[in-house]
Amino acid sequence: MAINRINLAGGTSQSFWKSPKWRFTDIVVLVIVAIISYPIYYQKPFERQFYINDLTISHPYAETQRVGNKMLFVYSLIVPLVVILVVVALLADPKHRWYLLYISVLGLLLSVSLNNLFTDFIKNWIGRLRPDFLARCQPKKGLPLDTLLNASEVCTTHHKERLMDGFRTTPSGHSSESFAGLGYLYLWLCGQLLTESPQSGIWRKVVALHPLLGALVIALSRTQDYRHHFIDVILGSALGYTVASFTYKRFFPPIKSELPFKPLFDDSDVSLEGYRLPVEGAEIDVLAA
Repeated sequence: MAINRINLAGGTSQSFWKSPKWRFTDIVVLVIVAIISYPIYYQKPFERQFYINDLTISHPYAETQRVGNKMLFVYSLIVPLVVILVVVALLADPKHRWYLLYISVLGLLLSVSLNNLFTDFIKNWIGRLRPDFLARCQPKKGLPLDTLLNASEVCTTHHKERLMDGFRTTPSGHSSESFAGLGYLYLWLCGQLLTESPQSGIWRKVVALHPLLGALVIALSRTQDYRHHFIDVILGSALGYTVASFTYKRFFPPIKSELPFKPLFDDSDVSLEGYRLPVEGAEIDVLAA
């Protein structure tokens, strides 16, 4: 018996476990990523050498951040979840609503989880120093200038966890996570609001762009707190949006398609007010803004 290359199983049965529609393997991936992310996050980073007179790592340590870790979680995950719930409740056809919600939330969770895994792994391997590294290190007095030093030999701080985090600047985790969550929300809103339709008002695109603006503000705040160099923010933002774009495209058609709001494997007939499916090559009717 031939193996179905889509569900990797024999036969034609389309149970929950086999049907591509329910993305069971993606749920498995999400669980695996959640399990392995913890040890990767706490893996000891590479301790790169440094100069005691390096001005790029001589900024003060900010005790209070503009966007802390708790608020980052709220902005990158809770806010997109709430927006998705509200938009689905207001716009989706009741017959299609729960599946749209399921796929939308699964895509968001995968985007943020995969991004965080990649970001933490890269951070620990690069081991570049944060702009506030010397404030974390509290080096001994009288050390030679223009000489490469090791943190284990010259740092006097008792905050070892804070010191180790000083080697995790590239890429910026706040930047990548915010763009992974809010970047996904931007693409999702573009699809649900039909922002690329010629008959849609520009206000829809403006509304959809708000998550990207929020992600940008979060990313730039990391340079204001001297937690990251500008290149860290650029790389983190690019990484986060790339993961968001990749994940979104696995669940939804391009935002310029005729039915961008319909999940790829949704085989049900969609009947939303102001829309109808193309019939025999006819153009889709779109409710003008």
